[in-house]
Amino acid sequence: MGTNFFFAVVISAALLSGCATAPSPYVPRTDAAFAAVPIGKATKDTILATFGPPDETMYLRLRDLQVWSYRYRQSDVWYSMMHIHFDHDGVVREMLSGPDPEREERRFGW
Repeated sequence: MGTNFFFAVVISAALLSGCATAPSPYVPRTDAAFAAVPIGKATKDTILATFGPPDETMYLRLRDLQVWSYRYRQSDVWYSMMHIHFDHDGVVREMLSGPDPEREERRFGW
């Protein structure tokens, strides 16, 4: 076991350690994590710091609410989206879960 073997081991270890992904700074998107969001108190900043950027956004003009949607596995089973509704001050007003349209089975060619 010469110097070449030692350098091969060191280089291999360095390359493998570079392949590891850094842990996400965000809370995992789970039923419990979403249930912990305080309606009427949490803000866009809180949600962004907790769950990261939304997967989709939309604006409900008639209700004057902005909606951020997050994909997750509801009950660790169903592909779902949590829709977080914010008022014009950026405060969470309601949260609704529903199926993820990207994962729904398409029937009848729609």
